[in-house]
Amino acid sequence: MTSDAVHLVGRFVASRHPTAIAAILAGSGARAVASSASDYDVILLFESLPNGAWREMTMFEGQHVEVFAHDLGTLAYFCRAVDQPSGIPALPAMIAEGVVVLARSESALAAAQALATKTLASGPPPLDANAIRARRFVISELASSLQPDRDGHVLLAAGTALYAALADFALRGANCWSASGKALPGALKGLDPALASRFEVAFTALFATSDIVSVQGLVDAVLAPFGGRLREGFIQSAPAEWRDSSW
Repeated sequence: MTSDAVHLVGRFVASRHPTAIAAILAGSGARAVASSASDYDVILLFESLPNGAWREMTMFEGQHVEVFAHDLGTLAYFCRAVDQPSGIPALPAMIAEGVVVLARSESALAAAQALATKTLASGPPPLDANAIRARRFVISELASSLQPDRDGHVLLAAGTALYAALADFALRGANCWSASGKALPGALKGLDPALASRFEVAFTALFATSDIVSVQGLVDAVLAPFGGRLREGFIQSAPAEWRDSSW
């Protein structure tokens, strides 16, 4: 599967982006775990992109191909100013873990891989006290909305939001890189397989049978090292300059 994907991406680059100096196949295609519904994630590196980086989804030979196009300058910016502050290393992880399809410039490819590796090794910035309090409050509010008499749609919506918020907090609170969407379970497993299993069991019970007990216990377990739930007494002030002077 990986060989087929590499060949397809090679044809795609030759046909659509012949000026690219390097191409990397990332995602499920690179890991040989792609399904029939998977798209192809491709990092393209160019000598120079005066108009800036771009991202696009396109079709090629009947397959969806998602392109992340950069030069070394835009790549450095995204790693430093976008991915690292977000706590989700999407771009550096794709480069570091991907399969090289094209390398017209070995030095540029090596520089991109070194930048990705350095970003991953440095880790995300730690959450400060205000960020921890704000996240505890959000998680506590979501958890409080999970009540046995709630409409099933409310449980579904609140539970979905809670899974993402709680998993992200568990990862960032441990000073680890986080993830989003379908990558969150794998990130949790990398942090603590037992914790990942507890997430799966608790939220499966919530979504399958509206059982809130395991999720509430999981919330308490994740928040406990940081002071537990936070609702009453939470204050968050906006900067004084956040005002429309026309009023």
